[in-house]
Amino acid sequence: MITRSAGRAGHWVAVGANRDIFAPAGLSRYCQAALEYPISTDEPAAFLDAIIEFARFHAIDLIIPVTDWTLGPLSERRERFASICRIATPSKDALEVASDKFRTIQIAQSIGISVPHTYLFRRDSEPLNSSASNFPLVVKDRFSVRWMDDSAVFGSVSYAYSAEELRSKVVERARAAGDVLVQEFISGVGIGVSCFVVGGELFVPFQWIREREIDPRGSASSARKSIALDNALVSQSHRLIKAIGFEGIAMVEYKRTADGRLVLMEINGRPWGSIGLPVACGIDYPNYLIRWALDGILPPANKPYRANILCRRAVAELTHLSNIRHGRPPNWPGSYPEFWPSLLHMAVPWRPGTCYDDLSFSDPRPGVAGIVQWFRSRWKK
Repeated sequence: MITRSAGRAGHWVAVGANRDIFAPAGLSRYCQAALEYPISTDEPAAFLDAIIEFARFHAIDLIIPVTDWTLGPLSERRERFASICRIATPSKDALEVASDKFRTIQIAQSIGISVPHTYLFRRDSEPLNSSASNFPLVVKDRFSVRWMDDSAVFGSVSYAYSAEELRSKVVERARAAGDVLVQEFISGVGIGVSCFVVGGELFVPFQWIREREIDPRGSASSARKSIALDNALVSQSHRLIKAIGFEGIAMVEYKRTADGRLVLMEINGRPWGSIGLPVACGIDYPNYLIRWALDGILPPANKPYRANILCRRAVAELTHLSNIRHGRPPNWPGSYPEFWPSLLHMAVPWRPGTCYDDLSFSDPRPGVAGIVQWFRSRWKK
C-alpha cells in the first residue's frame, strides 16, 4: 500500500526486500526499481552497506522502513545516511520505548490506561506461581525483535494452560530472548486508533475494528472495518503517544472486553499491515508521512473519512480459513469462529463498502502473485 500511495502521488518508488523472499510490492506498476539486500537479521552490516550503495546510486530522497527487522538497524545507524537521504523513523529514544512492550505497559499505567496484568521475567527469575483459575496465561517476548550479538531474536507469543507449561515456556523464552512477559489473557474484539503526531500535536485520527484475525487466537487482522471516532479513546491514545515522545504515524491497539472495558494491547511505531484501510477511507498516511519527512508539510488536524468500509487481505483471509478448519483449539477460553459459516460468509468476494489491501484492478500483479504464492507454498507442504 505504501508503494501504491507513493506512486499515485507521483513519486519515483523503489522496493527493497530480503534476498530470496517473495515481495509482492516489487511487482507493483508503481515500483520503478527493486533491491534484494542481505538479510538484516543475519547480516546487519552488509544490509546497511547494500541500502547505502543503492540509495547513493539512485539518488534516493527518503527511506521508509516497514518492518521491525529493518527499522532497528536503520534507526541505530541513521547517522550514516545523514549526507545521503532521510529515513522516516521516530527518534531512537521514542523507538526504543515503543518497541519495548514492558515499558509501554508501564507508561500506559502511569497515565491511567487499562492494561493486562503483566509480569516481567528474566533468565534468573523464578517463574510465576499461578493457580489454575488464572489460566491460560500469555507468554510473550519483551520485544518483537531483539538484537543480541549482531543477530536478531524474533519475538514469539504462546499460551500456557498449566503451571508446568508456564514454567517450561518462560524458561525456554528467557533463555532465547532474555526477557519474557507473562500476561493475563484478555478476550475481546480488537480496536485500533491511528494518527499522525508531530511536536506533541495530533493530526488526522482514524479508528477501526477487527472483523477477522489471521489466527483467531491472536494475530494481525485479515479483515477490518472503519468506524466513527471515539473521542475519549483518541485522546487516551494521544496521551500515550505523547508520553513516549513519538513523532510520525502510529497505531495504538486495544481489546474491548465483553463488559465494555478497553485494554491496551500494543503500540505500533512503524507503518502497520492494515494501513490500506485508512488510505481507502481517505486518510493517506503514507503520503502524509512522505510530505512531512521531505518538505515539513503537516496533514490537516482532522479530516472526515468514510465509516463502515470493510478492508480485506485476500491471502490473509485464506490463511484465516486454513487456521480455523481444524476447529476450536483444546482449552481455548475465548470465542472461536466456525469453519463452514465463515467460509460461506467469506466466499462472497465483494459487497458494497468492501475493498482489499492486496487486490486492485488498477494494480493487479501484487495481489494475484500473492495468492499464487500462497497456494504454491501450501502445495509444497
